[in-house]
Amino acid sequence: MGRSTFIWRRGVFGWGIPVALVTIAYQVVQEQGFVWRLVMTQHLKTGIGVAMLVFPLCGYLFGRYLWTTGEENYERLVGRPPIREADREIEQAE
Repeated sequence: MGRSTFIWRRGVFGWGIPVALVTIAYQVVQEQGFVWRLVMTQHLKTGIGVAMLVFPLCGYLFGRYLWTTGEENYERLVGRPPIREADREIEQAE
C-alpha cells in the first residue's frame, strides 16, 4: 500500500467520514430526537455541510501524520537514517 492509498484509506475513509457520520447522527438526535421523518432545518443543513468538509480534511491530515511517524519509526528501528538525512549524505558524497 502506497502513501496516498494509506492516507485515503486510514485517514479519510477510516476516520474522517465515519466520524462525520456519527457527528451528523448525534446532531440529528440532539435536535429532533428519534423520529421517523427527518426535518431538514437550516441549522441541520449547515451542520451536515461543515461535518462533511471538516472531518474528512482532518482525517487526511491524520493519515499523513500516521504515515510520516510510521516511516520515521521504521527507519529508526531498521537503523538507517531518515530519508531526508540519507539524501543529504548522498549529495555530499557527489
